[in-house]
Amino acid sequence: MLKFNVEKTVKYWLDGAEYDMSVARAMFKTKKYPYALFMGHLAIEKLLKALVVNNTKKHAPHTHSLEKLAKKSKIDISDQMHIKLREFMEFHFEARYPGEQKDFYKKCNYTYTKEKFREIREVFKWLKSQL
Repeated sequence: MLKFNVEKTVKYWLDGAEYDMSVARAMFKTKKYPYALFMGHLAIEKLLKALVVNNTKKHAPHTHSLEKLAKKSKIDISDQMHIKLREFMEFHFEARYPGEQKDFYKKCNYTYTKEKFREIREVFKWLKSQL
């Protein structure tokens, strides 16, 4: 049986998170705002999975729920941070389903996306500091 390599698995999730954040920045620069937020969500998700593995020494669960991952990560997260994670969930689901896509795309103007992407980057930076 293969031994679970915690360091290698944390690096896998961290590398994926960094890559996805770079894609999110590229999407923002090219005005693909809904995708910038979607990729930002994905980067946060992968960073949380790295924290879960690092802190529990177990595989991260198969979920996209940032709240669930935050709880499993065993880090002390403020109420404000939990609120942000719940808000970011909108970027995962609504970016993917055609019926809700049009409303979400309209919402993702420059001003809205700039503010939400700033929040994503702040959360990303803080979560990374917890590794």
